[in-house]
Order: sequence, then C-alpha cells, then structure tokens
Amino acid sequence: MKDVTCSIDRVSALAYISDLSYFSKSLELNPYVDVVYGSTRQGDYDTNIKCVDGSFIQINSREKRKENVRLDFNPNTLHGRDTYEEMQKIIAFMKHPRMTGIDFAVDYHGYDLSSLSISTPRTMKKAVYYAPSGKLESITLGSGNGDKRINFYDKGYKERQTLPQNHPHWWRVEIQRSRFKDENDYFINPYEGMTFTFPASFPPDMKAADRLMLIGLQEQPELWNELGRKVKERLRDLQYQASKSLDPHPAEVFELYKEEMQAQLQKLFAPAYQNSPFYQVL
Repeated sequence: MKDVTCSIDRVSALAYISDLSYFSKSLELNPYVDVVYGSTRQGDYDTNIKCVDGSFIQINSREKRKENVRLDFNPNTLHGRDTYEEMQKIIAFMKHPRMTGIDFAVDYHGYDLSSLSISTPRTMKKAVYYAPSGKLESITLGSGNGDKRINFYDKGYKERQTLPQNHPHWWRVEIQRSRFKDENDYFINPYEGMTFTFPASFPPDMKAADRLMLIGLQEQPELWNELGRKVKERLRDLQYQASKSLDPHPAEVFELYKEEMQAQLQKLFAPAYQNSPFYQVL
C-alpha cells in the first residue's frame, strides 16, 4: 500500500527564562528528565538536560542575555500524555521563543525510490552513500553551515532492526531548515523549485553527444560544477525531458500538511506564546 505523509521531524528553539533558579529546581524531581550534566567550557551552555524521549535542553546562566535557554526535540516522540504535558510545563517557563531550526520530513511508504535523482535551483554540495550491497542508501545536499540541508535516504533500511522483514519500501525526503528571516519564514515551502526524477529512456531525436554527457554526469554529478551556465541549463532541460518526475512532488505533500504542522507547533508552544506578540504569527 502506497502512502505519502509530511511531518515536523525536529524543532530547535531559543528562549528567555527570567528565573533560571526556579526553573532548575522544577526539573530536579521531574520524571521526564533523564540526565543533567554541566559544562565548564567557556562559551558553552553550563547546564545540559537530556529527557527520557531524547529531548534536549541547554541553559546558559553565565551571561545575562535575552535568550538563555535552548530547546531541541522531536515532536513525534511526545506520544504519551505525560511526556507531552511535561514538555509543555517546561515550555511554560519560556518567554518569546524563537525557532532556530525546523526539520520537515516527507515519507514515501510503499515507493521504491532507489533510482531517484534530486536537483536544486542552486548548486549545492552533494554526497551519495551506498549500502554494502551496492544499493543506494542516502543522498545529502548542502552542508551543516547552510540555511537548508536536504537528506534523502532509505528510512526502511535505517530502521530495519525494528521493522518486519516484509515491510514495504520506506523512503524519506528530509529538509533541515535554519536561519529564518522572521516568524513568517517558518513554513515557507522548502521543497519549491526542486526536481525529483527517475531515469527513463532518452528521446530518439536526442544527440548521441548529449546522451553521453548526461550518462557521465549521472555517474559523476560533481562535474556539473565545471560546466558553464548556458550548457548546464540546456543539459538540465534535456535531463528533465528524458526523465519521469516523482508523483506526488514533495512540495505538494508539504502544502497538504502545512496547516496541520502549523497547528501542531502552535499548540505545543501555546504556554509560552499566549502572552507573546508572536502567538498569532505561527
């Protein structure tokens, strides 16, 4: 059975807590907290808190500044009522939270995307990884220092230890976003302008030289960076003509789930936003 969904896979936020002492005491006997450890390195957060579901909280009490707390978590791990409520109790201490990173994941269940090719409007650093069997395992576009990074990978292979042997294909197109311009930028569609295609037969009227160029570029995609702009545009057009596009496109799936994801984030941060001017923006 084929199914395509989109969800928020991870959220990072900075916020201000006025009474860090009271906040720390509230966590001492909290069953949601797993480990608390300090850091003596200058410039780092001096208190690090790891929660039972993998959520992470960092506190900087050394410098008196506007944003002294960092929160990093996966909304999908807040399954139980207790973990959800405990996270909201933590968020309730925060004032003026600002998202610094949101990861979006489009999951294709039942689709074999092992031959998928991805192109972006602007050239990005690309890394391709294969499993020991020679099967495509993942493609990474961009770097950790940029405002957008794309991870395309075989989620089913990654989760093979917890999935049954007969589990259908499961591929994920994940985009990690950061460095937002403002609150209105949180849910700008990050998949717009990208192309997702499968190799297909070349048109009979395509020149042999162009076919050889496209075959070579498929084997060594880093060579795209050595081509001139006009040649690159022409070959990308030919590549698109010779390929089949992924349907549905991740941008379409994102739009279908956009309001649902906005509501999820708004509800989760409601205890902090209720007295904030940002409340209506999300």
